[in-house]
Parts: sequence; structure tokens; C-alpha cells
Amino acid sequence: MSLSVHVIAPFGRDAELITTVLRQSGLAATGVTLESVVQSQADSLGPLLIAEEALTPAAIQDLGKFLHEQPSWSDLPVLILTGSGRETLRTSRQQTERLPLGSPVLLERPIRTATLVSSVQAALRARARQYEIRDVVAELKEERELLQAMLDSLPVGVVFAKPSGQIVRANRRLESIVRHPLVSTPDLESHAQRPALHTDGRSVAEHEFPLARSIKTGRSVPPEEYLYERGDGTKAWVSMAASPVVNESGEVTGGVISLSDIDQQKRSEIALIQNEKLAAVGRLAASISHEINNPLEAVTNLLYLARQNDRLPSDVKGFLETADGELARVSQIVSNTLQFHRQSTKPRAISAEQLLQPTLGLYSGRLTNANIKLVLQHKPAAPITCSEGEIRQVLNNLIGNAIESMKLGGRLVIRSKASKSWKTGLSGVRITIADTGHGMDARVASRIFEAFYTTKGINGTGLGLWISKGIVDKHGGSLQVRSSTEANRSGTVFSLFLPSDPF
Repeated sequence: MSLSVHVIAPFGRDAELITTVLRQSGLAATGVTLESVVQSQADSLGPLLIAEEALTPAAIQDLGKFLHEQPSWSDLPVLILTGSGRETLRTSRQQTERLPLGSPVLLERPIRTATLVSSVQAALRARARQYEIRDVVAELKEERELLQAMLDSLPVGVVFAKPSGQIVRANRRLESIVRHPLVSTPDLESHAQRPALHTDGRSVAEHEFPLARSIKTGRSVPPEEYLYERGDGTKAWVSMAASPVVNESGEVTGGVISLSDIDQQKRSEIALIQNEKLAAVGRLAASISHEINNPLEAVTNLLYLARQNDRLPSDVKGFLETADGELARVSQIVSNTLQFHRQSTKPRAISAEQLLQPTLGLYSGRLTNANIKLVLQHKPAAPITCSEGEIRQVLNNLIGNAIESMKLGGRLVIRSKASKSWKTGLSGVRITIADTGHGMDARVASRIFEAFYTTKGINGTGLGLWISKGIVDKHGGSLQVRSSTEANRSGTVFSLFLPSDPF
């Protein structure tokens, strides 16, 4: 850019004479006032050549403030034409007064033209260099912003770190994964401390982290899965990979680590494996129940024939009748097991009692052992058309949760009746399952239908109610909950509505 020397000389034709001398030497020069200088932009100025008599105390303060407020790249050259070089009280006072101006270049008058020109040329070169630095800084800033924008647009979290592990740059996606303010905080290095990491149930030491291993060996570490403790205390599955940053001489100068949020995927895999195990157990139970039926029938027939013998003592007959009753109970349990796991290929019409009977049969033993009193109240209602296996899965989940909430016993009240949907007005059946367990607070109750949300710790997958809600929605019904944790009034009520013919 073309730079001009700004000449400030308040008396007579001094400014005109100086600018003429500089122009004759091929230098651009302009006479200006000090007021116009302090009101201009620092990034549009060339060097200042000031006659000493223009620097009144007020002018020095204004110019000093102006110089202090320059951009970081700018160090505006100031040349001052002074009087005699003899040391006097006046010159000492002037030096003190000029302190706010920093370190200006002092040119003693009378000054040779060659000296003036060479001094101004040096100031112009210095100022031109500052503008070059400004432009480079602007380009670097633009490139930095572009790099950050590119990083922030990535679907994975990215971290650049020093060999010590201190973070020097991270993208926004990382914050949402680890839930730490790694990007928005000015001092990124203060967040070098990592939360706990676990893999395969084992705590991982700092030197085992992929980044540390990559920096130490100088080799990339392929993606590994970790259960990561996030900044808010929750845990989530992440996939983590790392690569070293190597300079031209082969020295490791840092590392790059990428994190992908695989929590939903990982938990879905775990849930699918768990559900497949349960399904396999269910199929096995159904198969065993089917095979047990044959010997049960044989034993029942043999007991019947034995009871027809009139010569048997009366006490033996009593034993046989008791055995026959117990066999009938075992046969009923087997039938309930088969009925619970049998799935019709097509939806069919079925009553609320028929849906509940197999499930309650499976839980009869647990209800007794848990000292839970079962209260059944069925009012007349038309059958509903549904996929009975799926609806039994919903009822099984709701009843099982109710039993688990009453560790010290209680009451389980199940009611069914004809009803209408509060939202759609469709006719159908409403089944309510109420327990006197510990209940849920409003925060928990608002999240129970979310996938993977559980209050059972490692004993729950957080999928039971989520799947149940999906089944009910597919049938065009509704599943609602209300709960209380108040003393002597704690408990939960699930209200399940199913329309008569949703398909």
C-alpha cells in the first residue's frame, strides 16, 4: 500500500517546507493537524513527523491515548523534530512530558536533509512491514476461523493435543459428546483432566488412553469402544481413535483424537442381545412346557384309574385326590406358559380377562412370595382385536414392574372395563394396573417411556416401557401413568387403553 508521512508543524510555513523537502526526495508527505490524527483510524496512517512545539501537554495526552489504543499489530512510528541537543532543565522536562508517547525517534534541529530523508524512509519501511504483518495476521485469523468452522461441522468430536496431553483445539461436537466446556472456555489447557473411562468393566489408566498410546508409539490407534463418564456424571458409549502428529524430522509434536457417539447404537446392540436371550428362554420354556404336557396327562390318567379301585383305604384315596389336584395346578401353569409365548399370526378378537390370565398365572408364585395381595375387578366389555402376544408383553412388563416396586408387600389392583379414548373418542377397553409401591417423582415419571432410561441400574435396559409404548401406539391405543411418593400414599397407576378394532 502507498504510505504518506503526516507532518504536524503548527507555526508559519514549517509544515509546507518540510513536506516540500520530502516530496522532492520522492516521499509522499501531507501536512495535517494533531486533532485530525487522533480522530482517524490507526490502520490508515503512515508515520508521524511532529515539530516539538506542537506537543503541548494536552496534545501529548491525546496522542498518547491514541497510540495506546492501537491494534496489537500496530506500532505507529513517531519522529519528533527537537530543538538544540544541549541538556537543560527545559529539555529534561520535555523528555518527562513525552513519556506517554513511548519511544519516539528524536531528530535534532537544525537537521541535514539527507538525515531527515533517511530517517523518514526507515519509518516508512517499518510502517509498511507492520501492514504486511497485519495482513498475514488477518489471513491466519481467517484460516483459523475456517479450520474451526470445518471442525465444528464434523459429525465426530475432534481434539488436537500436545505431547503432554493438554488440549490446544477442539470442536463443538466434542462438547455435546463429553459434556465439558472444552471449546467455549478461553483456557483450553485447563481442561486437560479427563473423566473416568471404562472398557469391559475395567478402569483404564491414563497411559492406556488411545491418545497417550498413539503419542508414545508414534502409531495410529484404531477405533476402540469405551463407556465414558461425561461431565454431567452420566455415562455413554463412545468410539475413540487417535493418531500422532509428526513433524518433518519425524518427531511427535502432538496427537489427534476423534470421538464418535455410539451410545444409542451400543445400547441397542446390548438390548437386542438381551431380548434375543429372553426370546430364546421363552421358546425353550414353551418347548419344555409342551413336552411336559404328555407325561402330565399320563400321570393324571393313572391317578384317575387308581382312584377307581374300591379296595383302596380311604386315606390313600385322599392322598390320590390331593395329588390329582396338584397335578391340575401344574397343568394350568404349563398351559399358561404355552399361551403366554404363543403368538397368533394375525390379530384376533380377545377379552381383557383372556389377555391377563396367562400373565397372572406366571406371576402367581411371585405374588404369594412377595406378600402382595391381588385384587381383580373385571366389568363387562366387548372383545378387542389385537396381536395378543404383543399386548401380553405389555401387560407382563407393567405387572412385573409393579411387583418389583413392592419389595415389602402391598396391593396390586387390576381393573378392566369398557371405555372410550380421551383423545380420539374411540370405543375399547381400559386396563388399569395400580400398585402400592414406592412410586416415582415427577422427573422420573416424565422420562420412563424414553429409550434406555432406567432406574434399575445394571439390572435394567431401559427398553421395557419404551417398547411397550411403541406396541400400544401401533395398536392405536394409549399408555399413561400417574404416580406418588408421598408417605402412606405412594404408588403408581398405569392406564392402558386399547381400541376395539385398530386394524
